[in-house]
Amino acid sequence: MTAVRTTPHDGRPEVGRSVDELDTPALWVDLDALEHNIATMAGVCREMGVDWRPHVKASKAPELAKRLVAGGATGITCAKVAEAEVMAAEGLDDILIANEVVGPAKVDRLIALASRVRRLCVAVDDERNLRALSAAASAADVDLDVLVDIDVGAHRCGVTPQEAPALAGLARELPSIGFRGLMGYEGHVMGIADPEDKEAQSAAAAEVFAAARRQVEAAGIEVQVMSGGGTGNYWMATRLGSLNELQAGGGVLMDQTYADRMKVPGHRQALHLQAQVVSTSVPGRAAGDLGWKGGGMHTGLPVVVSPRGLTVRALNAEHTIFDRDPDAEVQPGDRVTMVPHYSDSTMLLHRRLYAVRAGTVEAVWPIAGAGMLQ
Repeated sequence: MTAVRTTPHDGRPEVGRSVDELDTPALWVDLDALEHNIATMAGVCREMGVDWRPHVKASKAPELAKRLVAGGATGITCAKVAEAEVMAAEGLDDILIANEVVGPAKVDRLIALASRVRRLCVAVDDERNLRALSAAASAADVDLDVLVDIDVGAHRCGVTPQEAPALAGLARELPSIGFRGLMGYEGHVMGIADPEDKEAQSAAAAEVFAAARRQVEAAGIEVQVMSGGGTGNYWMATRLGSLNELQAGGGVLMDQTYADRMKVPGHRQALHLQAQVVSTSVPGRAAGDLGWKGGGMHTGLPVVVSPRGLTVRALNAEHTIFDRDPDAEVQPGDRVTMVPHYSDSTMLLHRRLYAVRAGTVEAVWPIAGAGMLQ
């Protein structure tokens, strides 16, 4: 893996420096924790005989995606064509886009991407979209794999199990289209905190998914791939029997949402925010230089790891507002380490991710997928 060396304002290279010397606000990942989390997720998949195709919509950094593949992933999952283009440009060549790709501009880019990678697969849930993909792929003399998207309870996208055979059959018949199987994302399950309720809802979603497979196979159509699951229930989803490919990926970073709301077990906090105190002039308060433009606040507020005595009260556009304990000895220039509340809404705000081990920067990874929304 090649370390990307960037130069901060003072002209000194960042690689080899202490994390406490980084200009702030900064986003960094603890490599020991990251490697532990990768090994944990890969190990669960290996134990259950499930392929791991982690989603990179949270991490967005190609170098991090390469670490996932090196750690046991069979390929990666992306949310958008633009995200997949960024990953492909850095050599990642087995990609699932786990969303429907609709409209001439996006379809044209999708087909162009298919010609540049070893394998590209995309979700479909509509006959018209499927026919458009086939026509574009045929015109370009390119093959494109598809997974029929099943609504397993999230009610966002996907067809019913009863509708799946017709779409799968059409995919098998259309030129330049390869029907690979089914996907279903139980997003409605992820935020359930009660383990018994989460288990029950995960099992219900798995049964809908399995029913779709039975329907498709009853029509004489082979289903090779059953792809789904998320970080919020992956340790359950992989043992319920309906999946043979897991899409969960955000758990390699961890955050407060995964830890507190989703109750993800056995992972370590890898992703961190680094800020600086800029003012202590208001009694009982302190202000930092990380606002919602760098910290995100989609699901909640960052949590202070150090120093003791500070609690995030609010995020303004460019400032953290801390409540300060009376005995907290804090002054301008002091460093504050925080855990982001949700990695998905934090990573996209930054352009580089500092890879840190034992407090020292080992590499700087461009977050090339940030802003890739189309």
